[in-house]
Amino acid sequence: MLNDLSGGMDAALKPGAAAVRNGRECRFHLVFRAEPEVVRIALRYAVARFTRQINENVSGTLELTLAEALNNIVEHGYADQSPGLIDLSVTLMVGALTCRIEDFGRPLPGCAPPNGGLPPVTRDVARLPEGGWGWALIRALSTDLGYERNGNRNVLTFRIPIGDAGGPDF
Repeated sequence: MLNDLSGGMDAALKPGAAAVRNGRECRFHLVFRAEPEVVRIALRYAVARFTRQINENVSGTLELTLAEALNNIVEHGYADQSPGLIDLSVTLMVGALTCRIEDFGRPLPGCAPPNGGLPPVTRDVARLPEGGWGWALIRALSTDLGYERNGNRNVLTFRIPIGDAGGPDF
């Protein structure tokens, strides 16, 4: 459940059970405002939480995948609205990081994640489009992508596979 947060930058982040250990499970939970600066801080917290449990490749995959999903919420889900809240949970289990992101922004078009096709690519790097890469990256770097609109809430879930040594399983 998303909690109402007010105040300055310090109040924009509200750690939940950020260091819960349950057997072999390790969990991160954070509720924060959907603002670019706050998303950057939340990403640093999420990645730092798992630094000792996953390798650098998986850490980069986690950061990139979460950044794409969270920035989409800020830019599209809450576009032309006052910043809403994002509820982020990441759980480290044997073989994968499971991610769950909830928000009260606009639903995804068609109530489904876009297919994630890449934008047209040319050899001229200066002409590459700035946007349009997010869903392709999310789909390429994660598995078990799910989305549902539950009342007025968006719920996005996905897994980031990891191998026995904390490396990608793909």
